[in-house]
Amino acid sequence: MYVEGWNVHRVIRPARLANAVVERLLLRILEGEFPPGTDLPPEAALAAEFAVSRTILREALKALEEKRVLRIRHGRGTTVRPKAEWNLLDPLVLSVQLEYESSPELVAELGEVRTALLTLMAELAARRIHPPQREQLAAALERMRAAAEDPGPFHDAAMAFTRTLAEAAGNEVARCVIETIDVPYGGQEDNPAKLVETMKLRLLLAEAAHATVAAGPGAPAGSLPVPAPASAAAAPGQQVPAPATAPGAQPLRQGQVATVPLNRHGVRTPMQQSARV
Repeated sequence: MYVEGWNVHRVIRPARLANAVVERLLLRILEGEFPPGTDLPPEAALAAEFAVSRTILREALKALEEKRVLRIRHGRGTTVRPKAEWNLLDPLVLSVQLEYESSPELVAELGEVRTALLTLMAELAARRIHPPQREQLAAALERMRAAAEDPGPFHDAAMAFTRTLAEAAGNEVARCVIETIDVPYGGQEDNPAKLVETMKLRLLLAEAAHATVAAGPGAPAGSLPVPAPASAAAAPGQQVPAPATAPGAQPLRQGQVATVPLNRHGVRTPMQQSARV
């Protein structure tokens, strides 16, 4: 069976059809074709439109119900739920929003959460890290520095750094959340200049997190860089002191926000390798 997608010659096996339907339905909901509060067309009509069986369609609808995107009322139809009720940390929901829906607010919120989690994990790791983990963390940071201009190796090293930091922190909840929002971008940012900036910011955060861990328990909190508040703007002719940064880290430029978008929409999604119905 051939379907429309990035690769029109890609054959979609039945086991993957439900996932493709989920992606396409979610995209149409985000595009406003099915606004919150409205009912989806009958199952028979949707199955015919997507050229799939009723069984596969029901599997897709059930998946979206579990993600709290839809509300299925047997005998009364399927309704789109308000976005405020969606499970935004579901990997598919998050990936589709960032890949297809331009949402600067969501990107900014993810950056804030990621920075806060890195702060938390660094402070926990400062108390709980074991010597082998300390060596692994330092080695991953060195690989990031060495690959500062090579996106592929840099990405691999950055993922290793975050994973080691999470393990050293010993907080499974924080690890699960940051792994969900930190979807790999694969070093394939479309805009080379933006990719360079992304890598610089990610290295800056890693340097600061490593400095917090190296300082050990009892070190002052808040080592990760934060943007200067707007109220701190200098009067004419007066200089604003630069925000404190971790040892070895480059200071943020005035007005620069310490979030780490991973592609033009915020995060690179693995679904770019999947075909769409």
